[in-house]
Amino acid sequence: MQNRLISILKYVLGWPFSILAFFFILKLIIPKIPEFTTSLRNVNITLLSLGVLSFLLFYFIRSYIWHRLVKLYSKDISYKHSAYFWAISEFKRYIPGNVWGFVGRTLKFSDMGIEKKTVGRLILIEAGIFVIGATIISLLSLPFLGFYFWHLLGTYQTALVLLILSLAIFYVVSKKPIGVFMNFAPDIKMSLVFLSVVALLFFGLGYYFVIASFVLLPIHLIPQLVGFFVLSTLLGVLSFLTPAGFGVREGLMIAGLSKIISLSQSAFGALFARVMLIVSELVFILFSYFWHKTRNTKLLSIEKWIAHNKYETVLIGITLIYIAYFTWISFLRYDHFYTGRFDLGNMAQTVWNTTQGRIFQFSNPDGTEIISRLAFHADFLLILLAPFYALFPTPKTLLFIQTVVVALGSFFIYEIAKDKLKNKNLSLVFAFAYLINPSVQRANLYDFHPVTLATTFLLGTYYFYSKKRYALFLIFALLAAISKEQIWLIIALFGGLLFFKQKKRVFGGLIFVASFAIFYYLISVAIPNALGSSHFAMSYYSNFGDSPVSIAKSIFLSPQKVIETIYQEDKINYLIQIFSPLGYLSFIYPFFLILAGPDLAINLLSNNAQLHQIYYQYTAAITPFIFISAIFGTGILAGYINKRYLLILPVFILTTSLIGAYRYGVLPGSKGANLDMITKQVPDHKFIDETLSDIPSNLSVASSNNVGSHLTHRRSLYTLPLGIDKADVVVFFPTATEQPQSIAEQKKQLNKMRTDSRYEIDVEKGSFAIFRKKKI
Repeated sequence: MQNRLISILKYVLGWPFSILAFFFILKLIIPKIPEFTTSLRNVNITLLSLGVLSFLLFYFIRSYIWHRLVKLYSKDISYKHSAYFWAISEFKRYIPGNVWGFVGRTLKFSDMGIEKKTVGRLILIEAGIFVIGATIISLLSLPFLGFYFWHLLGTYQTALVLLILSLAIFYVVSKKPIGVFMNFAPDIKMSLVFLSVVALLFFGLGYYFVIASFVLLPIHLIPQLVGFFVLSTLLGVLSFLTPAGFGVREGLMIAGLSKIISLSQSAFGALFARVMLIVSELVFILFSYFWHKTRNTKLLSIEKWIAHNKYETVLIGITLIYIAYFTWISFLRYDHFYTGRFDLGNMAQTVWNTTQGRIFQFSNPDGTEIISRLAFHADFLLILLAPFYALFPTPKTLLFIQTVVVALGSFFIYEIAKDKLKNKNLSLVFAFAYLINPSVQRANLYDFHPVTLATTFLLGTYYFYSKKRYALFLIFALLAAISKEQIWLIIALFGGLLFFKQKKRVFGGLIFVASFAIFYYLISVAIPNALGSSHFAMSYYSNFGDSPVSIAKSIFLSPQKVIETIYQEDKINYLIQIFSPLGYLSFIYPFFLILAGPDLAINLLSNNAQLHQIYYQYTAAITPFIFISAIFGTGILAGYINKRYLLILPVFILTTSLIGAYRYGVLPGSKGANLDMITKQVPDHKFIDETLSDIPSNLSVASSNNVGSHLTHRRSLYTLPLGIDKADVVVFFPTATEQPQSIAEQKKQLNKMRTDSRYEIDVEKGSFAIFRKKKI
């Protein structure tokens, strides 16, 4: 009789209660449909899709946390089954009372052989993990909460953050069974809290993207708003008197958002985001249902691979996120004229000319004649990119290739760390640190340069050197070397490693001699002959001499002068910026920094301020060896740390890399976020781009620098004021993306052009103007 009652109760709490939950959801949504349809006529589908995707990732990670708990504490159930049962149980929480989800899950999992008492314990543990993760993410909201409590928080924000983080770390690291975690090992507790933090980060991003899809939210406030949305949700979830926190959460969000957008927009945004969260949950339930039921062999094989390669799956995921973001942001820079003739235009014209049979040629950026690209750099890698450009003839092809190649460096970082450290957690942390590294991101974002690709190629060169796979070593070494002339010096040093460390005397000797000889020939003969004078960069080292030989002698024979040159404030800051994101771990095992020596010397000894900044591409050949040295340094530290406390290492690396990303990076929320292409967009960019595209490629053009990258598909391209009397077409577009001095000069030239009898105005809109040479 008792069993029959339990069966009836399980049935009643099954689909009937799911239908009841759905009824309450519809009751909340239907009255707002007219308001939704009015407000969503101009919704940004891309941002809305990103919001839904973020919500889906939130549900996937939360269901995985539950799966981990079930496996750790009781029974081994496959993820797809536990995800489905977790999802349909969670869905019942929309019934008023906020307890039906717990009841449904207890009955569902007890039906699978897990004791009700155990399920109840796991639910408490899951709730505790959620609260800890939400509290950590909520710390991001402190600056935003300053709108209300600045007089209280302004002085004590740092102390409050340190206190909460210290308590969280103590709670997680402690071996004693404190609170909800019971007797879990510290590494397990850390991984569960980390997963909760990541899940809630996606949750907050989901809210941001959904609300931003119909009303402009400041992009620099992303971290603060993510923290605020999570904080509001945490307080809403802790409210047991309303269904799933309805009311409390939305009230807090409306109060907060009303400080940056109108009250009506805040109210609609809070409710609309909640509706999209529910829609995403329904999508997740449908997906988990079909996944739970699938018998497709291909899907099952993918599922099996993921189950056996969890770390690699996460690595693929974060790398794809990097590629998606930096492709999007790079394309926006191009679309809104934040790229220019210098340097994307120079590269794109060289590649385009190569596709037209004019191998490695472009218009002299300092003149008007057609010259070899070799006059400036031996970046022959541009020739290899021509086939891709022929398929997709747009400068965006180069931007996309650059982003993909740079991102793939994370796989080499992961493999190098895995080989050395024998720890997949640490390896994944290093790969993540690489993807958020300020030097990596800034080099990626600053137009296009072949040497930026050398970061990944040099990582591949080292990896295949360490694995003694010499054919692949040679391929990657050659790809790196043809990205810029000085990289041959690094390949020569690899030859030294082969000679001394791997005892490959002949092979290593040949690599060293050939690479050094090629470098010397390029610097002393090939480039000067193509340019008609010595290498243009020789002037950067005028304090040491006026030729490669005299500069080298002066550097080796004048150590005091070298130290004085390096020991300057801007150069010390430069070293801090490239080493601090990895917590200076590279100095524990600095041996591999020898390989970065050529580029470090070139940058630090230069009198060109750009070379000792991370804002350009000049760190591309240094970054690989900072990471390799840091990995080896971490291996040394790990040998001195008790295994029980090895968790300190990934926490330290994550912390320093996140601080580095905040202080020096380009992502939204960082101090130096590069977001002008989003916040300061050119209103008529489509009209301008289409107008520029209509200029025939057989005509020579002189243009403002910032439109130069849009005019590269021609043999003759000049940058104002060069070629202003020679070009068939002159394009003016003096905007804020140019230097103030250049803008003033262009405005003077523009006024002169209006009275020049040789030219007539063809197009003019705002500050954009095109003049064509009159036909005689």
